[in-house]
Amino acid sequence: MKKFKKLLAGLLTGAMMLGSMSIPAFAAGKTPVIDTTKTGSITIHKYEYNGTGGVIGTGEASDSAKVPAGAKALEGAGFTIYKVADVNALKDYYSENPTDLPSVDPYVENGKIKSAYESNKVGNEQKTAADGTAKFENLELGFYVVIETTTPDKVTTPVAPFLVSIPMTLKSGDDWLYDVHVFPKNKTTYGGVTLEKEGKNNTKLAGVTFVLQKQNGSSWTNVTTNESTGAALTLVTDSNGQINVDGLSQGTYRFIETNRGNNDGYIMDGATTYEFVVGADGKITYNGKTENNITITVKNDKPDMTKKVQKKDGTLGQDADYSIGDLVPYSITVSVPENIDKLKTFTLTDTPSNLEDKVDTVEIKENDTAISKDAYNVAKDGNGFKVTFDPTKMKAYAGKNITITYKAELLSTAKTTTEGNPNTAELEYSNKILPDSNDGSNPNTPGTPTTDKITDTATVYSFTIQVLKKAESSDGKALANVSFEVYKEVTAGTSNAITGDDAKAKGLNTTKSWLKIGDLSTDSEGKASMSGLANGTYYLVETKTNEGYNLLKGPVEVKLSITYTTTTRDEYYTDVNGVKTLVKHEVTKTEFKNGNADSDGIQIQTVVNKKGFTLPVTGGMGTVLFSVIGFALVLAGVVVITASRKKTAK
Repeated sequence: MKKFKKLLAGLLTGAMMLGSMSIPAFAAGKTPVIDTTKTGSITIHKYEYNGTGGVIGTGEASDSAKVPAGAKALEGAGFTIYKVADVNALKDYYSENPTDLPSVDPYVENGKIKSAYESNKVGNEQKTAADGTAKFENLELGFYVVIETTTPDKVTTPVAPFLVSIPMTLKSGDDWLYDVHVFPKNKTTYGGVTLEKEGKNNTKLAGVTFVLQKQNGSSWTNVTTNESTGAALTLVTDSNGQINVDGLSQGTYRFIETNRGNNDGYIMDGATTYEFVVGADGKITYNGKTENNITITVKNDKPDMTKKVQKKDGTLGQDADYSIGDLVPYSITVSVPENIDKLKTFTLTDTPSNLEDKVDTVEIKENDTAISKDAYNVAKDGNGFKVTFDPTKMKAYAGKNITITYKAELLSTAKTTTEGNPNTAELEYSNKILPDSNDGSNPNTPGTPTTDKITDTATVYSFTIQVLKKAESSDGKALANVSFEVYKEVTAGTSNAITGDDAKAKGLNTTKSWLKIGDLSTDSEGKASMSGLANGTYYLVETKTNEGYNLLKGPVEVKLSITYTTTTRDEYYTDVNGVKTLVKHEVTKTEFKNGNADSDGIQIQTVVNKKGFTLPVTGGMGTVLFSVIGFALVLAGVVVITASRKKTAK
C-alpha cells in the first residue's frame, strides 16, 4: 500500500503546466476494472501566462475554470504524442501493489523524443487553434509522452515534455477518465520598436503609412495587432513622426512605406525595407545593435528647384527689366534628392514667353565644377530647352545643389504691360520608388511610378518711351512727321557704336560710346513710341522737323525709371491625373510706379519745337528798305574815299 500511495502522489505532468495532474486513490476494495475495449483522447488547452503559481489539475474538462486570470489561449503551438506503455503496463501501475510511477526522462533527451521511440509516434502533429486547443482522439490505452514540437515565436521556452495516462482516475476516485484534458502554459516575451519618420532638415513627417510584416519561411505576413494585448496596431506616423509598436514576439520583421500622406513633394520609398529581429528575450536587433527598444529612423527626401533672373546690378531675383535684343542671364538651382539614383524620371524643362533661350549657353555645375556630361542631355524645346538627367549617373550629386545657367534673348514681341515676359522652369520627378522585382509580399509592386512637379517663374519687364511733339509750347499744336534717332550709352567696343566726331555731330558726349537703338517719327497726333526698353537713360536726337521750325540744338535726355512690385504665392495643386505641382513664385499682381504715381510703364516725353526767323516776301517793303540802306552805305563809302584822296594830293 505504501507503493500505491507513492504512485498516487506521482505527477504525470510537465514542468510548465498550469496545474499538475495527480492520480486520485481508489477506495479500498472498490477499484473499477479498466474497460480495454474503449479508446481515449488527450485534449490540450494551451495558454499564454506570465504569472506565477497554479492549481493541481485533475485531467477533467472542468479544470478550465481554474485557469488564472490573465491567461490567454495560445494559438499555433504544435504537439506530437508518442505511446511508450501499453494497457498491460498500465494495469501494473494501477494495481493494489503498483510499481513506481514511470518518469518521462527515459524517453526524451534535450526536449525531443529519443530515436529509439520515434517509431512510437501516434498520428501527426496537432496545432492549437484560436481557442488554444489541440486534440488527439481514438487513442489506445496506455502511457503517452506529449512533446511541444512547434513553439509560437512569442513563447520564451516550450513546455517540458510530460506523460499522460489513458485512462486515469477521476478526482472522486470511483471511476476511470478516458478523455483527459491537460492545461500546459508557456511564458512569453515581447519586444517593441519605434519608427521615426524624418524629412528634409530633420522635419518630422506625420501621416506616413507603413506596413509591418513578419517573416514566415520564405514569405512575409502582415502584422496588424499587438500579440500581447490583441489591440490593433497604429501604423501611421503621429505628429512627432513616430510609430510605436509593442507586443512583438520573437522573429524577423520589416517595415515598408506604403503612403506618404499629405507630405507633398516627398518621394515615397516603397522599395526599401527596414528589417529588425525580436529575440527570445524581447530585445531588438537592428543595424548591428541589440537593445530593449530601438528607434528605426526612416528618412524621406524631396528635390527643390528655384529659378532667378539676373538684374542689371548683377544680383539675382524673381524679376528684372531688360530691352528687346538683350541677352538676359538666368540661374536655376536644383536640390538633388539623396535617392536620386533610384528615380525613374528627373527632368527640367524651361519655357520662356517672348524670349528665346540660347541652348548653346547652358552650363550645369555643382559649385564651380561642371557635372559629368554623360549624366544629362540638353535639347532645344520650342523657344526653350529640356534637360533630361540620367538618375543612375547622378549619385555623385545626391544631396547637393546643382546650378543651371543660361541666357535668353528678349524678342521683339516682348510685352510692356504688367503681365511682363515670364520664363518658367519645371522640374518633374518620380514621387515613388518601387521595387525592381515582386517578392510576393511587398504591397508595392514594380512598375512606372507617378510624378510630381515643381515650377518657378522669373519675369522680365520692359517699358515704353513715348515722344509727344508740340509747337512753341507743351500745350501747343501737335507736330507730325518729326524724326528722331534714339541713342543709349554702351561700353566701349560695342559693335556699331559711335564715338568722337560722330558722337559730336549728334550732340553727344565725345568721350563715350553710343549705340543707336531705333528711329522715331511722330504721327498726326505728334506721338512716336519705342517699346521694349529697360530702365535707364536714353537720348533723342532730332533729325528732321517741320518747315519753319528749328531743329533742336542738342539731344533730349529721357530717363526711364519705372519701379515694379510683384506679388507672388507658393502653393501645391493636383491636376486631374493626380500629379501634384508645387507652384513657386506664381505672379498674382504686378504694380508699376513712376515716382509716387501709378504707371502703365510708359514714360511720356514732351518735346517742343520753336519757329525760326521769318524772311519777307520778294518785292515787299522790306526789300525797298534794305535797298535804301544799301545805297546810303555805298554813297557814304564813296564820300570817304574822295575826301581821303584830296587830302593826299595836298
